[in-house]
Amino acid sequence: MKTRMIFMTLLLWGVSLFPQDYLDAIRPFRGMRGISGAESGVIPASMGANNALLGNPALLTYAEKTYFSADLSYDQVIGTSVFNSTVWEDPSTQKLRFNSLTHIKPLTVYRGALVLGINFQPVNSFHSISQFSDFDYDFDPDSVFAYKHLHEETGSLYALTMGGSVLVTMNTSIGASISYLMGENEFTRVYEETDPDDIYTFSRFIDSLQFNPRYRGFGMRVGLLSEVSETMNLGLSIEFPSRISVTESSSRDSIEWFDDGSSSSYYDEKWKGLDYAVWGPWRLGLGLGFIAEPLEASVNYRFNSYRSIAFRGDMYDPETGDNLEDVIDSQIKDNVQNVHEYSASLLWTLDPLNLSFAATLMNDPLNYRFDNIIHLDVGLGYQFRSGLGFTVAFRNEQWQSDLNHSVERTPDLPAIERSVDVENTFSKFQFGIKYIL
Repeated sequence: MKTRMIFMTLLLWGVSLFPQDYLDAIRPFRGMRGISGAESGVIPASMGANNALLGNPALLTYAEKTYFSADLSYDQVIGTSVFNSTVWEDPSTQKLRFNSLTHIKPLTVYRGALVLGINFQPVNSFHSISQFSDFDYDFDPDSVFAYKHLHEETGSLYALTMGGSVLVTMNTSIGASISYLMGENEFTRVYEETDPDDIYTFSRFIDSLQFNPRYRGFGMRVGLLSEVSETMNLGLSIEFPSRISVTESSSRDSIEWFDDGSSSSYYDEKWKGLDYAVWGPWRLGLGLGFIAEPLEASVNYRFNSYRSIAFRGDMYDPETGDNLEDVIDSQIKDNVQNVHEYSASLLWTLDPLNLSFAATLMNDPLNYRFDNIIHLDVGLGYQFRSGLGFTVAFRNEQWQSDLNHSVERTPDLPAIERSVDVENTFSKFQFGIKYIL
């Protein structure tokens, strides 16, 4: 009889129902960004002042006419698992969904300019998927069993943002915006074993973990845009730490089915109403823009202070009795690093056609990952004389993660350990309309 089931540990995830750890603190602030890094500096690389509300609000002064815009997106995420330099799995998911809604309105003022805006769109998308399957043996090479490890996340953090920008001097604008944040993250990890050769008395074993944090909070940012010369602009943006309240529910199930049709449940745990709060990173964006009509180009830098992320909750480590705030703050210092974000953008405007491109390079906030995150934006817009326009954009982000797991079998056998690298690709195709009054 296969006895390894006695020694299930669930350390194969590196995560449990309780206690929380530093990954819970940084989770709401990771994922594919809803805006490009180029939009925190000088020019809106996705052809709309709507993104300025979540980047540099002073960019709203680019809007000279009132307009409404809305778009849908077709999202695709692919997770390629690489084990021992071999591509082992390549799962993917696709989804068509609502993406954003925006209203921008310049107001008539006696002197200067005043532009207001409201926008609803995702700040972060949490979608990722990875899978790894293989065969192993229990006591001898002929005792083969198959196993599979699946990790999937889905969800988004949306922002309802209101803001404005005012021209304070002939060549300098300042802006500010505030966001109400809402969203959730559905996280699933499943470990499955099967007996393809009918060697053991069991037919199938599944150990699964699901948790679902729901987010509510607020964020704020300010920005400056200054015309240094006729051909050069300077942009500055500061995003203050967002405070997000988290309500988390989770469950863990561990069931084994046998050849005779019976089953045995090892775990059946559920946890609801776990409440805590997290404070996000503050961000500083700088950019220089260069104008040579009909072209505008920019180079940008944004500093993301991930090491300043904080966990706040009245919880204690069940093993040591230590306050979890202190434990997680220490884990963040040991495992999280600040993120440096470099980007360049190009905007070509020749009415009625607009073309844009932006590329961003940034390091991973987890300090044990050495590969950079690459973000690309390409956009096309066409505006008819009637005021109706269409936009198409493609956004792509690539990053690497891991799918490490360890399964203990019996006291006499070493644990099964696999270190699997996952190459993630998140692609978003946006289809929108824009109506200028």
